[in-house]
Amino acid sequence: MNNRQELTLLFKRYLANECSEKEEQVFLELLRSGEHETFLKDLIDSELKQEPDPQFKDLPQVKEDLAHAKRQILLQINAGKIQQHPAKKKLWFKIAAIFLLFAGAIFFKVHVGKQNLQVDVEPGGNKAILTLADGSEIILDQAGKGNLAQQAGVQIVKTTNGQLIYTVKESSDSSKGIAGNLTNTISTPRGGQYQVNLPDGTRVWLNAASSLTFPLSFAKLKERKVELKGEAYFEVEKDAARPFIVQSDRQTVQVLGTHFNINSYEDEPDTKTTLLEGAVKVTALSGAKNEPAFLKPGQQARTSAGSKPINVLRVDPMAEIAWKNGQFFFENESIENIMKQISRWYDVEVIYEDDVAGKTVWGSVTRYTNVSKVLSILELTGEIHFKIEGRRIIVHK
Repeated sequence: MNNRQELTLLFKRYLANECSEKEEQVFLELLRSGEHETFLKDLIDSELKQEPDPQFKDLPQVKEDLAHAKRQILLQINAGKIQQHPAKKKLWFKIAAIFLLFAGAIFFKVHVGKQNLQVDVEPGGNKAILTLADGSEIILDQAGKGNLAQQAGVQIVKTTNGQLIYTVKESSDSSKGIAGNLTNTISTPRGGQYQVNLPDGTRVWLNAASSLTFPLSFAKLKERKVELKGEAYFEVEKDAARPFIVQSDRQTVQVLGTHFNINSYEDEPDTKTTLLEGAVKVTALSGAKNEPAFLKPGQQARTSAGSKPINVLRVDPMAEIAWKNGQFFFENESIENIMKQISRWYDVEVIYEDDVAGKTVWGSVTRYTNVSKVLSILELTGEIHFKIEGRRIIVHK
């Protein structure tokens, strides 16, 4: 490839994740071979001068790491040291790749350890089971669109885009009272997610391996109480007369109308409640001396098992709901925590061959790609590697 215009286009396509497999292979070979090295340095240098993506640049740890990485890269480029020593050239390329992940790329892909990632696993999707009040089940990803069921005057409809909507059709007090005593449960498997609109208009997004139990109608109830296992994002419809309450294993969250996320998986040490809009009250279920926490937007409450007090800290809310927006987002996240998320979404088993305690990663990648692409991003650290064997992922140094 001798045309610089073509090389520039290929570079931009690569950063935007628009390359075909053949184009990607050509570009990576060019980087490794050193051909057109000066021109490629200029392209990368130009990219480094761009402002980081807004969703990353205000995160304290990312700002610090980016500043350090940029200084190191520019020093290497300006001094021309990458041409003098192969090892330094390799280090420069690795740092540049990590920086570009944040400086302008949707995600930066490399075929590190490709021989270990030839077997692949597809991402999860809209999958869930609806359990009705009489115990019957509807597999939602197999059900057609339209009316699925009607219970005590409440109609359940699956929309064209796969949402589940509850609508109270009958207005008699008797039907509303009966519906308030009946519950439904929507549960997602590993590798599944789903959105449901509750009878009061509240919208709920369920993450993988999660379930939500709720009344058919809130009309005759003094409170709108639901039970959550796993993780969900809520956009609660305002109703001053009836507070909305989410109960999970370790806590209750009470609101009138607001947007928030709850992560309450059994295999996580803390239950995390993150507020995006409005106000919530978080109360721990254990520990008589525990005072409730009142959150403001941008705050997160962490509730642990036992009688530990609720810990409130400031976080980036958009990072906490990245899953709902179709992204993995890791900010200095431990490999163990990352692999829990990957395990749930791709429905895979994770095996550790080496001790990876203390290894952390920051990065972002779409959830709607095969698992090998996500693992390639994690391998950018150079300290962790993966093998895919069927539906098992082997983690090693």
